[in-house]
Amino acid sequence: MKTSLKFNLLQHLRRKQAEGGFTLIELLVVIIIIGILAAIALPSFLNQANRARETEASQAIGSLNRGQQAYYLEAVEFASNVDQLDVGVEEDTDNFAYSNTITATAGDGAFNVVAGTSAIMYAVPKAKLRGFAGITYLDTTSAGKQATVSNLCREKASKANDTQVANVITTTDCGADLEPIK
Repeated sequence: MKTSLKFNLLQHLRRKQAEGGFTLIELLVVIIIIGILAAIALPSFLNQANRARETEASQAIGSLNRGQQAYYLEAVEFASNVDQLDVGVEEDTDNFAYSNTITATAGDGAFNVVAGTSAIMYAVPKAKLRGFAGITYLDTTSAGKQATVSNLCREKASKANDTQVANVITTTDCGADLEPIK
């Protein structure tokens, strides 16, 4: 190649590098890609936030169930209120009301103690979250001894409601509208 041609080519390449920047099409493609990624990620992010709020109720009801088991071990009866358990669970939070009814608007911390054989507590959602329920009950083992057992139940997504828990636990299982949490 001729030296003048090489010189002109190198000079042209240096000018191109000095200009820098992006074309309008390149910027538009990047903005579209960012928009698509945001549209995919945003619902997932919002779902994670609701799951974190629901974890509050799951942890609280689980703690209350374990507290009931410990209380029964000492007092040979189930506690009728959260205060008796001393487990550090608030009765009324921003997201849930902890009560013995499925439609509580404010938590009273009361348990539904059924004939001294079980204690039920509901976490009633205050926003569009799933409700939770916990039951601690007496069961007879294969050796004929009594033991306390507890179940933690969560509303099925299809039954979720803003103001109440789907159905009342009356037996030792979660019922049709609630699913057990293992």
